[in-house]
Amino acid sequence: MTDERIQTTINRIGARVCFIWYVLMLISIVYRTLILKQHPRDYWDFFAILLIGSGYGFIALATKGGLSYFNRRSLTLGIGGAIIVSLALLFIAGQIHSVVDAGAFVIGVLLPAAGLSIGIAYFLDRRWKRKEGIEDEK
Repeated sequence: MTDERIQTTINRIGARVCFIWYVLMLISIVYRTLILKQHPRDYWDFFAILLIGSGYGFIALATKGGLSYFNRRSLTLGIGGAIIVSLALLFIAGQIHSVVDAGAFVIGVLLPAAGLSIGIAYFLDRRWKRKEGIEDEK
């Protein structure tokens, strides 16, 4: 039988390891794109691993009610930060040459992806709340 403090420490270390792994994967992808000038076909496996791990974490958090801790302000700041960082990285990589290119990227790629993510998160959070009896069905 393990003590709750030991289990909490193990969970905390596991969470830190996953965060370090996530950040290092992002740094690896950015390094390969900007410094080594590799095409995404050359490192698609890193990108797929990052997406699968992130997707699992997102869905697991949403199905257990973890997304209800995030408010609209933090969600807006996160999406805004993702848009700014994405545009900056694409500009550094030489993929964006004008404001029209940036607008096309935001409207064509980022907004649909953010909308889909928010929709899935909202659906899973509402389902969890109904299942736990926190929110009534409408």
